[in-house]
Amino acid sequence: MDNEQYLWYKLFCADGFGKKSINIIYESMKKNNMNIEELFDMNSAEFKKVFPELGSGRFNRANFQAIHNLDESTIRNEYDELLQNNISIVHIDSKFYPRRVKELPDFSPPPVLFCQGQLSLFNAESIAIVGARKCSTVGKNLAKQTAKKLAIEGKNVVSGYARGIDISAHLGALETGGTTTIVLGSGICEFSSWKISSQQNWKMNTLIISQFHPKMKWSGQNATMRNKLTCALSEAVVVIESGEEINDSGKRSGTFNTAKNALKMGIPLFVANFDQAPLGNRHLIELGGIPITPADAVPQILQFLDNKHKKRENFVSPQLGVSHFLF
Repeated sequence: MDNEQYLWYKLFCADGFGKKSINIIYESMKKNNMNIEELFDMNSAEFKKVFPELGSGRFNRANFQAIHNLDESTIRNEYDELLQNNISIVHIDSKFYPRRVKELPDFSPPPVLFCQGQLSLFNAESIAIVGARKCSTVGKNLAKQTAKKLAIEGKNVVSGYARGIDISAHLGALETGGTTTIVLGSGICEFSSWKISSQQNWKMNTLIISQFHPKMKWSGQNATMRNKLTCALSEAVVVIESGEEINDSGKRSGTFNTAKNALKMGIPLFVANFDQAPLGNRHLIELGGIPITPADAVPQILQFLDNKHKKRENFVSPQLGVSHFLF
């Protein structure tokens, strides 16, 4: 058993500990040149000294007792079950953790990612394709064709595995022999492959990721968090079809939310601009999304990213892949 991986899972399961409090622990351990094993060997006084923010105020429940009151037998059985199901726990201190997600400014990275598939795709040049569940036939076809063309150019296609645009994007990448990353809004044990299992190569060319407890059900709040991670994993985000930010019934658009996240995070946002494109697309272009036409979408995206990389090379000196097949 990988004791380091197990202890990160144990911390993840502790009552009162969430993303922010676990990230406080990670940053403090890094500052003090500590590892996760030393955390669990601490006494109460040492814990308070190293992590003064925890155990009081907004982090009152994230305390010393919480990480020592766990049912060891239950946690170990859960951990063993994950390993038996080929689920890998990629914690924030792991060499497999995506560097892009960890280093993105103004983004609080999930401290633990539950993964199945090709961990090497964390290092791939990835572009997200997102859109509405209730989409047009034109939108579905555009998503699939855009994904195919990006895959042919060696790009990994990231999306959220929802019906409509997302599934079309995943399938488009796989149909041409490309790769895809599935970002879940539920726990990874809730994943079912039936939407993509028609593609014989899907196990070899797919990475499945969840930031939630493995058995957590889908929820709207989880989907919102999923949308942010989708952006963080990607060099660019492509919106195929988006509803308005808030429709007449007061329902918020998940695609619009994803697009706004991309803009806030400084990630290039491309928005499909075509006849009868939904109103949300036009509003996103007004907010700063880059319009792309269906015929030239991929060349436009690649040219923009190439120019961006060249500018970075001109002004920033270089500072200076692992495959893990799990199925």
